[in-house]
Amino acid sequence: DAPPFLQTQWLNKRVCGDINLGCQNCGICDDSLGYNAHNPQMGRNHCPNRTVLGILNQNGTFAEYMILPLKNLHLVPEGMKDEVAVFSEPLAAACRIVEQSLTHFRYENGSERKEAR
Repeated sequence: DAPPFLQTQWLNKRVCGDINLGCQNCGICDDSLGYNAHNPQMGRNHCPNRTVLGILNQNGTFAEYMILPLKNLHLVPEGMKDEVAVFSEPLAAACRIVEQSLTHFRYENGSERKEAR
């Protein structure tokens, strides 16, 4: 049986999962380096030993059930349709590209410029 807080908060709930899994042992994950004060998700996103579901040293999912750490779960709002919720992770990935300034623009004259922050 799961502990009571898990049963009420997570059991039988619709969730989306963050695909980045930090090692939980390095200075970034445990915040002994002090990087995570303003961004608690930084550890799993920037861990040098991280795995990424279906991409880097972690099997992907095409199953009805799977296991992820609780800190990687995000509740899907009650009114949100499944057809919308499934785009949470791809949208998050797109936002990370913009956040990391990895977007490139090509002008009509063919020149290319990387947009800097």
